[in-house]
Amino acid sequence: MNQPDTALQHLSLKEFYFIGIRAVVFGILVIFLLNLATPLEFIIDRFKQLGDSAHISWAKIIASRLGIFFSLAALSCVPFLVILKKFLSPVAACLKQVNLQEPIGPELEKKARQRLVNLPFFMVPVFIFLWTFIPLSVFLAAVLTDRMDFGTALVFTLRSAMVGCISAAIVFFGMEAQARKQLIPFFFPKGDLSATDGTRQLSISRRVRAFFRVGSLIPLANIVMTLFILYWQVENNTVSAKTYGLGVLIFSLVVFVVFFLAAGFGNRLFARSISDPLERILTAVEQVKKGNYTARVKVVSNDEIGILGDATNRMIQGLEEKEKLNEMFGRYVTPQIRDEILSGRIPLDGEDKEVTVLFADLRDYTPMAESRDPKQVVQILNAYFQEMGAAVTAHNGLILQFLGDEIYAVFGAPVACQDHPEQAFRTALDMNRRLADVNRRFKARQWPTLSHGIGIHTGRAVAACIGSPDRLSYLLVGDTINLASRLQSLTRKLDAGIIISADTIARLPRHLVQGNLFRHSQTVQVKGRQMDVDIFVIA
Repeated sequence: MNQPDTALQHLSLKEFYFIGIRAVVFGILVIFLLNLATPLEFIIDRFKQLGDSAHISWAKIIASRLGIFFSLAALSCVPFLVILKKFLSPVAACLKQVNLQEPIGPELEKKARQRLVNLPFFMVPVFIFLWTFIPLSVFLAAVLTDRMDFGTALVFTLRSAMVGCISAAIVFFGMEAQARKQLIPFFFPKGDLSATDGTRQLSISRRVRAFFRVGSLIPLANIVMTLFILYWQVENNTVSAKTYGLGVLIFSLVVFVVFFLAAGFGNRLFARSISDPLERILTAVEQVKKGNYTARVKVVSNDEIGILGDATNRMIQGLEEKEKLNEMFGRYVTPQIRDEILSGRIPLDGEDKEVTVLFADLRDYTPMAESRDPKQVVQILNAYFQEMGAAVTAHNGLILQFLGDEIYAVFGAPVACQDHPEQAFRTALDMNRRLADVNRRFKARQWPTLSHGIGIHTGRAVAACIGSPDRLSYLLVGDTINLASRLQSLTRKLDAGIIISADTIARLPRHLVQGNLFRHSQTVQVKGRQMDVDIFVIA
């Protein structure tokens, strides 16, 4: 677990207890209203019979009911709070360790994670049991002490169990929402809740079905049960049919209002349990569309949406890595070449084409490397390669390799272009200009002055990926590459800065040839070739 920030160090579990208490009070209030709204004359008559008095007032009836049902609230809250505290004890222990800035053991952390994810699932059966067992005990005691008849006790008990199911649903979604605010992101900073062993999972389809049953079937069942009870006892009722019907109507209206409000509140919790995670995923996707590959989905569930959030994070991470690869690749080639290679439009298994090859090699590198600190030599080489590499990429060239102090570049591959001889020639001129700038900077730092020789040749070559299955390099094969390398070697012998083959010169625009000072042209014997080669030398 990562070290928490200041805000997380003040996390508390108090809200979970308040959610349970509010659900208990809500349920008690609902039961009170439903029982009070059951056809009033019928209830008053029942209390008159039980109390053997003809003058029981409304205040006494309401006070009697309030006393019973708030006694139920107190009886329900106490065991609920005790059970909840026991269940959350590993989570509380972890938060205590965080506040003390002490390390959390892996076993304790694992147990806390399991308890936090399972909390809503655990509290549902606990709530239903409490709302069934405690009312049953209270109303059974009332029957045994002749304070309530068995029929009324049965209705009240069944009604309590039904309302308990609704309260349990509110507790489920309320505690789930509270856990998702800060605790789950704290205990699961990287998401992946579905990979945690020993946790319960509620799929979206089961979540929808459960909410439908709680929000629709239970209110209907409550109405049907009440109507059946009233129908069975209508013969013993002494009030008029009109008054009795009015009572049923009032009861139906109370049921409608109570469950309409309860369903609205529950629907809000249910909708947010699905919409909030989806909105976080959509927000992350929008950020990625804008180029922000650091965006991540805050995964707070282990259902399908949580799994989708984890998959989205992995996808974004993959895109981020690909973007970094593109960026790194773009340091060596132009974006156009990079995009062509990565798009797969270039056959990398071998392609015969006309290219222009450029070799550049530092002069007197070995004595310099022997006489200077290796770290300084690396700095010198990096400064030189940075400028020379920029010259190559600026003219649509591709650096195939850095060979010690030598640069091996190609123009016209892998992306074909008609003017690749001109691009290579302009690159050589640009490299000389940049070398002069590098030497001025080196002189200010009392570093050695560099010089290099450049060889350029145009011809046919096979471009292919060469190497082992585990490691491949994009290289050129053919006599063209060998001749370009030989021309570069001749720069030392002829004391020339740039040597270009006649094949390359023949493909350059006339104005470009006439506008540059060629020192001389000659025919030379090149190692490895039987025929002489015509070359042009630039000072």
